[in-house]
Amino acid sequence: MAPRVLPLSFALALNAAFACAAGPPAAPPAAKGPAAKPDAFTLDHLLTLSSISQLSWSADGRRLAFVVTAPDTAEDSNNQDLWLLDLPEGRVTRLTRHPKNDFGPTFSPSGDTLAFIANRGSGDDAKAAIWMMSLRGGEPWAFGTTDESVSEVAWSPDGRWLAYVRLDTLPKQVREWRKKKWDHVVEDERLQYPSLWVVDAAGGKPRRLTSNEHVWNVRWSPDSRRLAFLTSPTGKVDDENRTDLAIVPMEPAGSSATGAERRLGVIAAPFAWSPDGKWIAWAGGSDRGKYVEKSALWVASAEGGAPANLTASFDEDAKEPAWSPGSDTLYFHSARRVTTVLAAVPRDGGAVTLGPDRDAEAGAPVVASDGRMAWVQSGATAPSEVWVADRAGLPGRRMTDLNAGIAELALGATRAVQWTSSDGVKIEGLLLRPAGAAAKAPLKTLVLLHGGPYAARYALGFQSTPQYFAAHGYQVFMPNFRSSGGYGTAFMLRKRSDWGFQDWLDVASGVDSLVRWGLADAKRLGVYGGSYGGYLSAWAITQTGRFKAACVLAGAVDLPALFGQSDTHQYRAFEFEGYPWQTPEKWRRSSPITYIQDARTPTLIIIGENDQRIPYPQAQQLYNALVNLGVPAEFAHYPREGHGLREPRHRADQTTRMLRWFDRWMR
Repeated sequence: MAPRVLPLSFALALNAAFACAAGPPAAPPAAKGPAAKPDAFTLDHLLTLSSISQLSWSADGRRLAFVVTAPDTAEDSNNQDLWLLDLPEGRVTRLTRHPKNDFGPTFSPSGDTLAFIANRGSGDDAKAAIWMMSLRGGEPWAFGTTDESVSEVAWSPDGRWLAYVRLDTLPKQVREWRKKKWDHVVEDERLQYPSLWVVDAAGGKPRRLTSNEHVWNVRWSPDSRRLAFLTSPTGKVDDENRTDLAIVPMEPAGSSATGAERRLGVIAAPFAWSPDGKWIAWAGGSDRGKYVEKSALWVASAEGGAPANLTASFDEDAKEPAWSPGSDTLYFHSARRVTTVLAAVPRDGGAVTLGPDRDAEAGAPVVASDGRMAWVQSGATAPSEVWVADRAGLPGRRMTDLNAGIAELALGATRAVQWTSSDGVKIEGLLLRPAGAAAKAPLKTLVLLHGGPYAARYALGFQSTPQYFAAHGYQVFMPNFRSSGGYGTAFMLRKRSDWGFQDWLDVASGVDSLVRWGLADAKRLGVYGGSYGGYLSAWAITQTGRFKAACVLAGAVDLPALFGQSDTHQYRAFEFEGYPWQTPEKWRRSSPITYIQDARTPTLIIIGENDQRIPYPQAQQLYNALVNLGVPAEFAHYPREGHGLREPRHRADQTTRMLRWFDRWMR
């Protein structure tokens, strides 16, 4: 039986109990001298890393609210709390400490109060609702009540209104049926939508603004006279290309009455109003019939008219934009090979100019009224923190230390490597070698394949699981194969219905190069990846016997069957140029199960039992095939988990299980 992994807090409590039972605690250890050996990156470090999201500026640009998600190993959960950065002094304060999630902060115009979403009720029927908090001190208080969950809230710039998204009330008869376990589900029947509501910030009767559409990403115009939001007829991932951007006017100005909803007729994504209220910008595609295309930066007049493509001549994807205070320039972070640079483009059109190189992985920028720019950034040896630049053209500085201490550990060194693929195209990837490893020596190597695949890549951000493997003596190779972002549009779009072919040759030629250069031990190679990386890992074991071990995490193996099982159909039909009954040979050609009789690699298979993207039967099919072929295989599946594991104890088991598997077969 596998050894049990204790959560960090439980292990610490257990150690403390033993110390108390044995007598007085021992004297603290002496401080480490300058020559002391740094500690290794451990499972506890991996499990307790915090992540940062939902950056929101106050109107005056002096405060930045954000959400920190921190794993709670004692409760086996991930908890979200609100934090605050005060400028210019740079003071960082944790605002909430509640065992349930707090998220979605939005400032009052004066900047002294936050509205946010929280579930602080008791009982099984407690719902997420709007809460308020004074930044002068005191406990948060509930803003009204609701019979269904609220998912986001936005305070109008003039302070008069709160717009929010609330799930529709479930019909009483349906609620009664479900209590009696008449809880059947009819596919594609929609009983509740997340709808847009508005209410006076001083209290009053809420007013519903939308019906029978899925609404999210609500944003007020700077003059508080209009609300813009993303809308979809279903909200399903398969209907992503049906997403639109809608605007509802508040009529007359300053009242809660509203006019008719107007849609822009675009494939919308998270957007931003210009500070002067005249424009709306977003990054996305333009053809609803294409499920893989370059993402462009678009700007449209808030009054109507055709949107303009500002990055048509830019050979990379545009990302979520931010406006300059003068409404004349748009900024976004652009993938450039394995790094990230700040890009800028004039609102009226012109060349895209590239600014500071973050030498890291950087998230979407948010710009304050005074021109300050904030973003979340992680580096090869530094996990995610909030960064701020006094203006867009500056490199910025780190403002938080939520993951402090990681940089002091004995971390593996990461560098970019390039090689030539089978067709003569230059390919790049990252190579993470264990701390203290010789600059040139053949090491046992794990090949880590990324998900996506389109526009995804490995960048110079913090890679926690590779660092964990590096701490146990493994080199980790992360190739940016064909379809990766950061290498131009043609590289990303690649040939359709070519899963497992040129992308795999890019990977294989990279492994060949590492062996030829004397960096990888050809007799001790392993491969793993999740999602598309899981698919490509399953493909690998059917194409070569060079790997001593493999791990397939949420990887598809039977693509025709996947069409009927998954929540994503239209994208794959576009990719394979027809439905499975129209182009069956293309679907079978790229399915690992087609070649499974050639598999000989010991394989660990991992899946979340509630994964809708790559459902459980795909993993089960791979496991049963390998067992019947006599190939060593292990199958671990995790209750309640979706596409990627979230619960800390499940993540602990997955990570240690993978390490044991590779240690067993790659000795």
